[in-house]
Amino acid sequence: AGLIMQVQRALKETVKSTIEVEKALADINVVLNTNSAGLQKFGDQLFKIAGQTGQGFKTVAVAATELARQGLSMEKTLLRTKDALILTRLTGMGAEEAVSTLTAAVNSFNKVGITSAQVVNKMAKVDQAFAVSSDDLAKAISRVGSSAVDAGVSMDELLAITTAVQQRTARGGAVIGNAFKTIFTRIGRIDVQKKLEGINVATRDMTTGALLPASKVLENLADKFGHLSQMQQNQITESVAGVFQVNILRAALGDLTNKYGIYNTALKISSSATDEAYQKNEKLNETLSALTNKTLVNLTKAGAGIGGATLKPAIENVLNLVNGAIGAFSEGGRFEEFGKGIGKDLLTGLGNFISGPGLAIITIGIGKLAINFA
Repeated sequence: AGLIMQVQRALKETVKSTIEVEKALADINVVLNTNSAGLQKFGDQLFKIAGQTGQGFKTVAVAATELARQGLSMEKTLLRTKDALILTRLTGMGAEEAVSTLTAAVNSFNKVGITSAQVVNKMAKVDQAFAVSSDDLAKAISRVGSSAVDAGVSMDELLAITTAVQQRTARGGAVIGNAFKTIFTRIGRIDVQKKLEGINVATRDMTTGALLPASKVLENLADKFGHLSQMQQNQITESVAGVFQVNILRAALGDLTNKYGIYNTALKISSSATDEAYQKNEKLNETLSALTNKTLVNLTKAGAGIGGATLKPAIENVLNLVNGAIGAFSEGGRFEEFGKGIGKDLLTGLGNFISGPGLAIITIGIGKLAINFA
């Protein structure tokens, strides 16, 4: 009996793996539109990524599907899928959130050729050096990335100033990102520039007259800020940051005045990032949990392969026969008539039972209970 149960369980899991893997690859191929050999190769790479990043095949397939919809090639889809799942592993984000965050960062800084690997490695290195998580950095980038690019702020500068503010205020990455989106946008306004120039804060290049990057404007403001009166400080911070983001601006200015502060240190660290995220991922792969996950991924792959070669044809034949029989029976309204007949007979029989012996049984039962209770 034990052997029979084990065989039944193995067949059940094999069928389940076959169906799940086939569906996931079919969903991806709707976008990729590749041939069967290319899809098989793509699927093998997804299983490999799942084993390397400590994720299940379903999670990897979800991330790959989202990235494939962006019109990426097969190679770029695989590369960015791996980076997104490393980000998932390091931050605890869901696969879809990691994909959208990474996509927002890469698309925002695509003018300077930022890759998904550079994004995750920079965040991982800053994460290691300061009390700021990759999750906070990722959320900040996703909210302020495009505004930062328009304001001339590099990714290294954005990560550095987010880190400085987060350590001073302990606010989340989403809050900080939204705050700097407001600050960078307001610095680009003519009225704000005139107010800054009124207190001798340079906002434009002396030679070309071009607007300075927002990070440089903030550095120039930080140098002058301590010499302003309390009233001037309040007016300037409200002009630059608005009413609701004043605390974030003050935290940034307080750190920018320090040559050896968090901002300048984090800027150097982010600029020198290489493969820190990949190193972290490799260390996590040395754990027993990662080994267990890799084994399960390989079993899923083996089950899908065996099921596809042996059970899939049989399952298709059986299901086609069942569907054909049901279709033939339902033609001409026979299925509806059969259902109506059964339904009518069941309801009629149930009504007769309740009105006849059923009511008597219920009455006797209630009476018996009442006597016993008395």
